[in-house]
Amino acid sequence: MTSNQLSQYEENGFTILPGLLTHAECEEAIGHMMALQACEKKLEGFGPREPDNWGRTHNQHLYDPMAMKLLLHPALREPLDQCYGGEAEGIQTMYFWKGSEQRRHQDQYYLPGCMSAWIALQDVSEANGTIYVQPGSHKKHLLTRADLTEKLGDEHDVVWGEAYNNGVDEIFEQNGGEEIPVEVSKGDVVLFHGILIHRGGPIKDKGSFRHVMANHYIPYAFDEWPHRTWPRFDFDGVKRLHPKPDAV
Repeated sequence: MTSNQLSQYEENGFTILPGLLTHAECEEAIGHMMALQACEKKLEGFGPREPDNWGRTHNQHLYDPMAMKLLLHPALREPLDQCYGGEAEGIQTMYFWKGSEQRRHQDQYYLPGCMSAWIALQDVSEANGTIYVQPGSHKKHLLTRADLTEKLGDEHDVVWGEAYNNGVDEIFEQNGGEEIPVEVSKGDVVLFHGILIHRGGPIKDKGSFRHVMANHYIPYAFDEWPHRTWPRFDFDGVKRLHPKPDAV
């Protein structure tokens, strides 16, 4: 990253890295995913979505070399290391064929310590359902499960459901900052902080695709990672499991 891009990330909680992937790489990934959905390709671990239901995949890198290739793309290594001030490890992938229209949230609620590399495999704008972010919100409060249980009680469907999104909306209003759409071109990568408040915007061009791979990373030295059964991958492709708390 340039010093300006790093400053943008530190100040706003996100920055855009133009043209990090080639158009050929983007087209290869899209073609692969469309072929899987159409059952033109078979891949153990992948189940085609129902017609007109293009729900995202989760942790596709665990069974798909293409997704692993995007998670550990060499061009991402140095920018992620710059953001963290040290080595990053990949821990999650999500593939979106279409926009999510998801309510406001903060990734570190689900994935403590994380940041995201949001890879646009095609041009993304308000028309096909881009993400909206609140710049600077990464410097403000991270809503936690403890916040919600203190207020609402320890009920799983409350803590993880609508009450959570309402809580993030409250923090959004308290922050008082604007919310802006992120519009990018094919091959661009958006890096954003795991506390940054963001949401999936409305799909104005109904039926349009919005091919995106959203990757998540944590620092190699991060010891508070709660998902102990999730493998962590460094950019040399080395896989490890986080040690158990009682490990020597």
